[in-house]
Amino acid sequence: MSAFVYLHPRFFRLYRYVWTPSTLIGCLRLLPLLFLFHAGAVSAAAISVTVDRESVPINESFTLIFSAEETPDADPDFTPLEKDFHILGQSQSSQISLINGRFSRRTEWHVSVMARQEGTLTVPSIAFGSDRSKPLTIHVSGSPTPGVGASGEDLFLEVEAEPKNPYVQAQVIYTVRVLSRVHFGGANLSEPSSDDALIQKLGDDRRYTTYRNGLQYTAIERKYAVFPQKSGTLLLEPLTLEARRTSAGQSLFNQFFNHSARILRAHSDSITLDVRPIPTAFSGEHWLPAEHLEIEDSWSQDDLKTTAGEPITRTITVRADGTTVGLLPELAPKAAGQSPSDIKRYPDQPLLNEQKLASGLASVRQEKIALIPARSGTYRLPPIEIPWWNTKTDRMEIARLPERILTALPGAQTEETAPSAVAAASPEPSSAAAQTPIEAPRAGGGAWFWLALLFGLGWLGTAAAWWLSRKPRKPEVLRPADDPRSERSAVNALRMACQKNDPAAARQALLDWARLRWPSARPIGLDELKSRCRGELGREIERLNRALYRHPESGWQGQMLWSAFRSDPIILSSRDKPAIAANLEPLYKL
Repeated sequence: MSAFVYLHPRFFRLYRYVWTPSTLIGCLRLLPLLFLFHAGAVSAAAISVTVDRESVPINESFTLIFSAEETPDADPDFTPLEKDFHILGQSQSSQISLINGRFSRRTEWHVSVMARQEGTLTVPSIAFGSDRSKPLTIHVSGSPTPGVGASGEDLFLEVEAEPKNPYVQAQVIYTVRVLSRVHFGGANLSEPSSDDALIQKLGDDRRYTTYRNGLQYTAIERKYAVFPQKSGTLLLEPLTLEARRTSAGQSLFNQFFNHSARILRAHSDSITLDVRPIPTAFSGEHWLPAEHLEIEDSWSQDDLKTTAGEPITRTITVRADGTTVGLLPELAPKAAGQSPSDIKRYPDQPLLNEQKLASGLASVRQEKIALIPARSGTYRLPPIEIPWWNTKTDRMEIARLPERILTALPGAQTEETAPSAVAAASPEPSSAAAQTPIEAPRAGGGAWFWLALLFGLGWLGTAAAWWLSRKPRKPEVLRPADDPRSERSAVNALRMACQKNDPAAARQALLDWARLRWPSARPIGLDELKSRCRGELGREIERLNRALYRHPESGWQGQMLWSAFRSDPIILSSRDKPAIAANLEPLYKL
């Protein structure tokens, strides 16, 4: 207690000194600074850094992109970049968006740089006041081999293809660069083409600065995806560029009327690819080369439970990089497999999508299948496997969906409703009826009444039969599924589709014919039909299937499909319909 009495006066004097009017005003002036310090400490801006390209060669400019979702503490200081990079220029942009009533702002700083040396370089942490970006490690490769521009032309073309020895139907990235030291306009660059390859343009053109033999060039880069369709040697012919040379700042009016402007032409080198056939190590049914492939499924009910007689939808998705969507197999037959026969399946039309990225094609095939179990119980759905060839590791792999177990619960009408239904069908007599005595029929008049009624009904039946026999009967119009005339109609539809070179109509006619040909085991799609038609007809069906999914659609010719169809053993050896093969007409009448 004595200590308390001793300390209390000092504490009171300190309390009286701190809360003088002048001290209170000073504290109020410090409050905004305290709030700013607290806000800055809580919401420091996170700044990320990325590169605009995957491969960074020496002597070629590229862009470092610094981005922040919140406003940094201050403007950036890019001076530390000069240690390993030449700073060529920089710009800043901001984007403001409103999503679900919430404002967001994104600020980006684009810095165009060029590496000073090869190897692994680190983009250092850049200060934005008190905020800092994260460091980034990039790999700078060596200078590309000089091409046509080795002698210092003002405008020339470079082409390259990777890989040089692909497998058949595997992706090849074909790169074209237009390198120029002068201004030009009205440029016309030819497109790569080949009768034995499918070629698609990838993404947008990219512009950057590069060096060849110590000279600075402006490069415009364009990429294509090439898919060889047969093994052997594939020649990609040289490309041609024609452009009109202009002066910097020259108006379009002067360019149009200046007939003496110099016309520039450039030609690229040709490229030869050594296309390898399907490797013997691949044991899958359908050849599928890709850089990456995965398969997944989802269900309309996550617990995989449904009610007997009620549908549940299964969605199967295949994603692949470095292949066309036409090579992705149909999933509905694989999903059926050896699954229980008590489940009815209703597949929907597949969703096909191709994305033309700078790194190549990205293909997606998605199929939805409605499953309806006939009765309650547990159903085991077999696994789904897709063999494919990994072009990066050069070996066969299998994408697999594991076995799924589907549970069907009993329906709404259970066994407990059976007694009530029987009771409704055979009601108990009421108490009043039970107490009322039933009068027995009279022995004499009752028998004559029933006998007269029986003869009257017989006479009416005979009269009705006689009247119906006088009406003319309409001919029967119902035909069995395997009627030869119905199958002949599908064959004629196929001939017309082949004559018009219409792949979609040919596919529908083939499936109509196959469903009439095999009514008890109808094929679901062209892949399943191809497995039943071996030889030349099977190969032509596969070509038709590929032609349906090419982008842009190639010029499919139906004469070979019709010729293979006419001469196929399935048509010629039809024991129950020999007239169809004998009466097939040629595709073009002379």
